[in-house]
Amino acid sequence: MISKFRAAAIGAIVMAGATSLAALPQSVSAQPTLTVQSEAAAHPRLVEAIHAMEGAYRDLQQAPDDFGGNKAQAMTDTRAAIHSLRKALFFRLKMDDAAIDRAQF
Repeated sequence: MISKFRAAAIGAIVMAGATSLAALPQSVSAQPTLTVQSEAAAHPRLVEAIHAMEGAYRDLQQAPDDFGGNKAQAMTDTRAAIHSLRKALFFRLKMDDAAIDRAQF
């Protein structure tokens, strides 16, 4: 048979646990699912900048002039900047570099 002291101690422990559980929120909201589209929608100015730089890159590619020997470096730098912006935009998706470059939005 359990002594009155032990029964009281067990009761106190159970009540303390129940009180702690009651203090917890009853519903836990799930984090929204992150997608390429949701991240792009959340940051429209980054998307706009990426598209503008992609347009500038195409213009450089199609230009007949080499801009005083600076065309190749400008194209390399523009490609790197586009990749950096995409990496910033999609950082929460934890994508590798190849996936970042393939992402369509």
